[in-house]
Amino acid sequence: MNNVAVQNRAGSKFTVTYPDFPSVIIQPHNVSIHQEIGSQDVVELSYTRFNAFYQKVLKTGVPVSITWKNDKTSGTFIGYVMDVTPVVQQSIYRPTVIRCIGASLSLKEGGYKIWKNQTGAQIVSSIAKGFGLKPVVTEDNVIFSQQSLAGHTYWEKIQEIAKRKGYVAQCYGTELHFHPLDKMIDVAMTTIPIFSFTEPYGTPWSSVLSQTLDHFKPTSGDFFSHANNKRTTKTVSVVDPITAKLTTYSHKANTVGKNLRQTTKDPLFKETLPGVITGTAKMAESLASAHAQLSRFSIHAEGRGQGDPRVAPYRTIEINGTGSTTDGFWVIKKVTHKLVLDGRYSMEFTCMADGLDKNIPSGSRPAIASKAPVRNLNYETTTGTTVKPTSVKLNAVSPLISQTNAGWNVTPRRWVGN
Repeated sequence: MNNVAVQNRAGSKFTVTYPDFPSVIIQPHNVSIHQEIGSQDVVELSYTRFNAFYQKVLKTGVPVSITWKNDKTSGTFIGYVMDVTPVVQQSIYRPTVIRCIGASLSLKEGGYKIWKNQTGAQIVSSIAKGFGLKPVVTEDNVIFSQQSLAGHTYWEKIQEIAKRKGYVAQCYGTELHFHPLDKMIDVAMTTIPIFSFTEPYGTPWSSVLSQTLDHFKPTSGDFFSHANNKRTTKTVSVVDPITAKLTTYSHKANTVGKNLRQTTKDPLFKETLPGVITGTAKMAESLASAHAQLSRFSIHAEGRGQGDPRVAPYRTIEINGTGSTTDGFWVIKKVTHKLVLDGRYSMEFTCMADGLDKNIPSGSRPAIASKAPVRNLNYETTTGTTVKPTSVKLNAVSPLISQTNAGWNVTPRRWVGN
């Protein structure tokens, strides 16, 4: 079995292909994959020199597929070309950067639509199916009397519904996930990357097989202020339309959901949510709990080290060798994978936790990361979710007769998942 504490710093590989142009075998020199919670995946492909083919043929909407791997596991990105940027400068190095967006690009579509008497999961499922994505959702019993799409995109609408319900939404390949925060974390607890800081002296390149974590900087405190979710006690009030009785529901971030770490602290301040409007007590209590869920992870950390394809938004990693309070599970908020043609693979990430000290194990969460992938039988039996992997195919609406006629609407090609 591989030693999970070390990794080959020059043992990674990647392959970039354009399905419509299989004869293009030239590989970029650098690949950067940017992923963040609540955002669509963005990839930058940097070629060492300019080629007129890039601008003439690789137009917005041309499908692209990227596979990459280290000495332990592999990852796949599927998406579309967004734009091409050649760099003209007084240097031998004149790169051409091709920017791509994941398979969720179609969700940038806007328009006007109304959903009546549906749950958030039903709305998200209908949107996903309408664009050829596979919905992986967690159902609930809170029904919206009406939701409308006007003045924004389908992706923005999905994120809006998720925030109102205290859910989170993320697209992985052609799968659109819509779950409560704990469920989203539990889904990927079957395989957890381990990042270890084992050599406090020397440089990262002192040995080819070396530690997986090079830098880790946690910031801990009792108050976390975010543009959308402050770490406060969430309060929602409701007035009964018949009796005019006022009822208030409050929830703290550290008393809802399943804690990741043993030591958590109460929020310092209270917050009334005036923008949350509801006419039922059940909805008010649900929304107070939901907003408290979204503000649970108040401790953030920045890190960098060797890359791992399993690291993605809402996925869990284990940190070792940084101290007894910070060692343990962290949830990824943002990550940038950086691959170079010569085999180097590094990663910069931002992660978050709800507390410090030891992990809290449960039926769906281990006490420590396993050295080998496992099946989450508890999740499968309680949700009825199958472990059958999603099959991805490229759906061609019309034939591509001329290479220069490629494009999002000219010759539509769409990644679909089943």
